[in-house]
Amino acid sequence: MVILGPVSRVWLDPDSGFSPGTPVTCKADGFPRPTFQWMQASDNETVIGGATFVYADGYICRAENTVRGHKYIAMSSEVKLVSATGTLISRS
Repeated sequence: MVILGPVSRVWLDPDSGFSPGTPVTCKADGFPRPTFQWMQASDNETVIGGATFVYADGYICRAENTVRGHKYIAMSSEVKLVSATGTLISRS
């Protein structure tokens, strides 16, 4: 038996203690497995590829899946990028 579940509980790994060069991964519960997008918090623009952050801004991870024809979306808390080098240093 397969148990389907809408996407829920989006979190970041690591969830705190960002340091220069620390990769931040978005994770979420849900089945089928959610898809992920990183978005700029200021204008909800999708960051292509999710790995390269170009502008100093806040970013939010968006997780999505579809269960029985219904689309479910959940968002992470915001993380702050303070330099164009890709260094995430804080989470709001």
